[in-house]
Amino acid sequence: MTPVFENANKVFELLATLVRRPGKGELPTELADRNGIPVVCLVGDDLTELTDGIKDSLGGATPHRIPHEFISMSVIRDEVAQESDPLPAEWQPVEVYRRALVALAQEFSSVRNGRDERVRFRRFGLVNWLLESDYPAREPDPQQDRELLRRLREREFRRRRLFGVLRSPDTEVSIQGNIPWWALVLGLHLFPLAWFRAWRGVGAEYRWLLRQPYMAPRDPGTFPGFAMRLTRPRRGRENPEQVGKLMINAFLEDLRVAYRRRFRRRRAARRTAYCVAFLTDVNDANHGTTLIRSLVDVRNETGVFDPLAVLCTGTGLDGELLGHELRGQGPLSEDLYGIWRHHFEAAGRSRSAAVWYLPIDVPAPLALEAPTYQQQKNRVDLVRRLTVDPPPGWARRRVTALAGVVVVALLAGGFARAFDPAPALKWRERHCGLSRSDPDAATLERRSTGECVGVAPNGYAFGSKDPALKETLSTIARQNDEADKIHRAFGERPVVTLIHLSALLSSSGQPSSLTYVREALQGAASAQRRQLDKRGATDPVLRIFPASAGTGMRFGPEVVGTVERMMRSDPSIVGVTGLDQSRTATITTIEELTRIGLPMVATSLSADTLDDHSPMYYQVSPQNRRQATVAAAYGAHLAGEKTIPRRSVRIVYSADPTDEYSENLRADAAGSFDGAGFDVEQQGFKPSPSPPAVSGYPGPRTVGEHACGYEGLVFFTGRPEDFETLLAGVNAACGSNPPFLLGGDDVARMAADPVRRTAYPKVPFDFMDFTLGSTSCKTKSDLYSTLRKLFPTECEQLANTSLDGHASLAFDAVNLYLKAVGQLQDAASRLPLSSLTVWHALSSIHGTAALDGESGRIDFGGVVDRQIPLDKIISVQRVDGVKRPAQVGFCGRWGTLSQSTWCPAPEQRGGAG
Repeated sequence: MTPVFENANKVFELLATLVRRPGKGELPTELADRNGIPVVCLVGDDLTELTDGIKDSLGGATPHRIPHEFISMSVIRDEVAQESDPLPAEWQPVEVYRRALVALAQEFSSVRNGRDERVRFRRFGLVNWLLESDYPAREPDPQQDRELLRRLREREFRRRRLFGVLRSPDTEVSIQGNIPWWALVLGLHLFPLAWFRAWRGVGAEYRWLLRQPYMAPRDPGTFPGFAMRLTRPRRGRENPEQVGKLMINAFLEDLRVAYRRRFRRRRAARRTAYCVAFLTDVNDANHGTTLIRSLVDVRNETGVFDPLAVLCTGTGLDGELLGHELRGQGPLSEDLYGIWRHHFEAAGRSRSAAVWYLPIDVPAPLALEAPTYQQQKNRVDLVRRLTVDPPPGWARRRVTALAGVVVVALLAGGFARAFDPAPALKWRERHCGLSRSDPDAATLERRSTGECVGVAPNGYAFGSKDPALKETLSTIARQNDEADKIHRAFGERPVVTLIHLSALLSSSGQPSSLTYVREALQGAASAQRRQLDKRGATDPVLRIFPASAGTGMRFGPEVVGTVERMMRSDPSIVGVTGLDQSRTATITTIEELTRIGLPMVATSLSADTLDDHSPMYYQVSPQNRRQATVAAAYGAHLAGEKTIPRRSVRIVYSADPTDEYSENLRADAAGSFDGAGFDVEQQGFKPSPSPPAVSGYPGPRTVGEHACGYEGLVFFTGRPEDFETLLAGVNAACGSNPPFLLGGDDVARMAADPVRRTAYPKVPFDFMDFTLGSTSCKTKSDLYSTLRKLFPTECEQLANTSLDGHASLAFDAVNLYLKAVGQLQDAASRLPLSSLTVWHALSSIHGTAALDGESGRIDFGGVVDRQIPLDKIISVQRVDGVKRPAQVGFCGRWGTLSQSTWCPAPEQRGGAG
């Protein structure tokens, strides 16, 4: 939730200033406008919303999340107090420090930060291991140092893969008797011991430990002696304050090394944001106060810059902040960092700990009805999405990889020309069997799964054998050629290019599995045809570039990389339509499209959180939360009519953890049905194909068999191929008396195909649809009148098939872009068309400017950050026997038609949706 109080935007501007790493230089002596990173102390009564807002900003930063960790000092203090073997009082602060630093180290080294942002804590890891070591005996023992070194040696061996392989039992057995005895002794025993002895002298963490300023490491002057002082039995003789500062300095030194720019260490240059430690509930009792003071002391005593931004809340520093010279500067200054820097520099060398603090008095949150509430909220919304600089070009992985690729390519090219008798065959194999002369070859590639993915503007069918799909793609290619000719003849008509991205071969590749894909492409082609037929002097000409991301959108990021390359030479590419299946790979694709600055209008995606991943993402279909609400209302109607004997529901969902759609719809449905008074039970199933991580769940056929005799509603939230298998189980076990089945909107893909839909005529079922339902080419509408001309064969088959709504959804998605372009031309005719200007115009489609589309009214509600249509239509369709689906009701706005009486209340304009 956005924190709204007076000048709240200044807090987020300060946060951006602190976490953004300068492109060049870092030390205060190198930058005129920076002087270190203060400890920001947030002072206020209710900081929950602000804390959550900061967490969201750090986690949602672009182009990548900023490494951060929120730590409750009271929780850590409680853990220490509850230990079965409590520490002496003077050592408890040290243990609190250690646990807090361990938590920070675990987060900053986590894989969630990506390879470039992960930090390796070698020094702190060594110090922490020694502090935790309790093996040496408490009684005097001259062998203690040897035993400690043995355990430390084993630790080093476990951390290095080579020694792990050499010392494994399998290795010893396999080489026994196969190599000379002296080689065995040398390789398995002498070499590891010699390496460890040498590493103790040259290893960075070992050398640093004997050179750092705390605990007088020169006493006794050797690593074993100093290490023994840090182990638990000997630690009681040491100064707890010095031990705590040693840990903090080790932690900060690892951060400094990770961020130290060296040409040979390009990963450090790729770190463009500082790590953030947010300590909550800081007070004297939980030692949070002393932790912060010790950190500041380390900064003062070492005089070395450390790349760590520390924020805190709590009462522990109230005494020091009460008379702080930066208090009383107003609720929030215009330049918080600038004023702090001025006071910091004025302190000179006589800096006290308090000089490092930057206190911020946080005003109370504004009430919704406050006059300045919306103004303040808009200011916060503009700055809360943090953006950090991309890494310098020379340090990027792609540049390094490109340099390597160039070298390898030159070498490989020379060898290929010298030794390869058929280089053209390799090219064709890699580029989907196409020769170099084919215009689609350069943007297509065959992946390891055998699928052909990429962009095909010129009619390539991605290996499909479906003649109807081939004809559809050929039609789009012909219209693309026509668009180019029109632009050459009438140069004032600008070219607008859209990428239609889908999981084109998302199942077996058989014609029956491609029906929904074909219909979506036909809808896009129809919108393109109508645009090309316009004769206005400045009417844009439209090109559609079909693209395939492979099964389950798994190669979406790779396809986005291809689109990015195309954009460099073709600035007319302004957006993306399509997008298939709410999976983890789809979310990654959305994030990649956002990275390259392309807006998206998805046709059939419905997971609730997709718009959270990108401000450039829009969709023409409703979200799962609305679908679940309509499903629950329909279920309540069925229960009221006694169509189902019991007011209960069994939600059947996919156990695939990457299927965001099924999991999200399951959760939404559980909440909606529970709120409607249903007894809710949930049944997971093992989808097909099954991911390796899924086990312990029955298959969909078994779930269908177990549904026999169920007197409530069975609500299916999975994929259509698994719904078919579930129907097979129901048909075999109780086809004469099946349960009442209701499928989610994805089942509409199966219902669009007559062969799949009528495979089990004894088992009727209902399903959710994002349009009014099946129709025909005789319908009087812009879409179907154009379809009849473009694809007459498709229309002739409609006696036995149905246009399931994917055509109309895709038609509307394309027309949203055209409407946005038209509004730009009306408002600023000289403004060049680009992806960013078109994105800005999409948000203005609401109210009187809403789109009266083929799939219903598309109105983004007049809210700046709303990306989902308001009160979008959802219908319930019924399949009974071999007949086409028939509508049994709908909810939402469609012309002058009234929604069904059982529908939930309409969504309110300006709501979150």
